[in-house]
Amino acid sequence: MRSRSLAAIVFLLGTVLTGGAQAHPHIWIDSSAQFRFDGSGQVRAVTIIWRFDDLYSAFAIQGADENQDGVTTAEELTALGNINVDYLKQWNYFTNILADGEKVAVGSVDSFSNVNDDGILVFSFTLPLVTPVDPRQQRLRMSSVDPSYYIAFQDDADRPAVAMGGMPPQCSVVTYGPEETPQTVSDSLAMSLAADQNWASSFAPKVAIECAD
Repeated sequence: MRSRSLAAIVFLLGTVLTGGAQAHPHIWIDSSAQFRFDGSGQVRAVTIIWRFDDLYSAFAIQGADENQDGVTTAEELTALGNINVDYLKQWNYFTNILADGEKVAVGSVDSFSNVNDDGILVFSFTLPLVTPVDPRQQRLRMSSVDPSYYIAFQDDADRPAVAMGGMPPQCSVVTYGPEETPQTVSDSLAMSLAADQNWASSFAPKVAIECAD
């Protein structure tokens, strides 16, 4: 059975990943971020980088080979990325950005890349904030979450989140890992709990901009 997460991410794989599947999650993503500051010390955009697990990467890269010539080109991967960007918009790009606990509105993706990094699919996209956030005034926190837990997001330990541009010197980027992350849950349990946004969110690592007084 297709979850909404599957529909959002697995466009070209048909039922390859879903046939007979009995537990969540099915896809793992190492997630990182780049907070983009302007000259006044405000965050105006966030670039989110997802590195998919090797199994999904292999299926997706092969599936993006539209002409079936055995070689997936950069153009074919870009075409797949464009589909992902368009579809993910309705799910808010599986991204939660909060300022002092209040949801921050984001615009549509203004740039993205979808590349094959030695067999690993790396999808990155930049979300502009509708209203820039000054982390000296409001605590900024971000996480990537699939409410259905079909996709498990985890911190990319090899590529920590960073600030780009003029982050104020008293501020720093801090990552908080989840206290506990289940390896698998049954499909029926995942479906019953998916309506509770906090359920999957509790398993997601969170990245914050924290500033000293």
